[in-house]
Amino acid sequence: MKFIPSLELSRMLYEEQIEPIMEERFPDLGYAAATFGMCSEILGLDDEVSMDHEWGPRIRMFLSEEDHARYSEAVMHVLRESLPPTFKGFDVMWRKPGVDVHDTRETALYHVSVGTVSGALGFCGGLAALPLQGVDWLRISEQHLLDFTSGVVYRDDVGELTRARDLLATYPDDVLRFLLMCDWNAVGGDWFPIGRIGSRGDTLGLRLQATNVVRHLMRIAFMVCKRYAPYKKWFGTLFKELPVADTLEPVLLDLLKEERWQKVEEKIGEAASILLEQQNQLGITPTLAIKADKVDDGRHHIKYDFWEIGRQLTSNVQPALKAVMDNQVFWLHERNLILWNGEVGKWSLLLQR
Repeated sequence: MKFIPSLELSRMLYEEQIEPIMEERFPDLGYAAATFGMCSEILGLDDEVSMDHEWGPRIRMFLSEEDHARYSEAVMHVLRESLPPTFKGFDVMWRKPGVDVHDTRETALYHVSVGTVSGALGFCGGLAALPLQGVDWLRISEQHLLDFTSGVVYRDDVGELTRARDLLATYPDDVLRFLLMCDWNAVGGDWFPIGRIGSRGDTLGLRLQATNVVRHLMRIAFMVCKRYAPYKKWFGTLFKELPVADTLEPVLLDLLKEERWQKVEEKIGEAASILLEQQNQLGITPTLAIKADKVDDGRHHIKYDFWEIGRQLTSNVQPALKAVMDNQVFWLHERNLILWNGEVGKWSLLLQR
């Protein structure tokens, strides 16, 4: 069976099967149809290996709250009765008990569902209302934001789904400045002990610390390119698609291979300069440059003030975000106070309602 990317397969299923069914059986019913959500195929990263579990055509249909209450069961009944068990040679019904994690009844459609936009938003971090205000952005997993805003919308008669995706497409400027502050501070925190680690001949410790810094720099790269960062499996893959990656990636690779701690510090400064140039182009922050002072104090080869970058970014932060900054728990844990190992959470303990 020849592999077909799931997004392509999903579009064909909608256009060739679902849309004609809806036009014939529910000609006056307004709805939205889309493919988005969890899993690699939504990001266009699926391949033959992806087909071993929870893979196939995915169509999510959305009705208004009123129409959902009136028609959702009828629509699902018609789709179950009308859609073929296979499409282009691939299963449309669940056929893998013990492998796939959802309903495995023969009559349950494989990732074809009818819901509401509010229901989808509820899954995306428990959102209650849009637009989000300030600190509410910090309660939502970045992965959920990526899931909700990726994929394809095939049809949106009312426009509710499109408006929601547009409102969540990227962090607003004040929230982005706040998040940039977090990671620039984290760069500073993980850069600071490099000299002491390296001067003791701890090569492995130096590599580990350099890796921590690189991870923070890569997160900053996503932010200054106004993209959401994915979970760890695709973090490096999608990093390569960023406009800054061609310049930044060689520096980061050299940084990770470097065994001389002094050169590690130099490479960190070089990478930071590339990111600050991109950040300055956004026009949402003061124009900043990395200040590098050569020193020989037993701790550093080059001294940077990454924390000053953070201070500049949040000099006029809104009150709700300022309250987060003033919380001592935040400063103790910063961006590491998260849920589910950084894949689908942020500061859940600090920000829980």
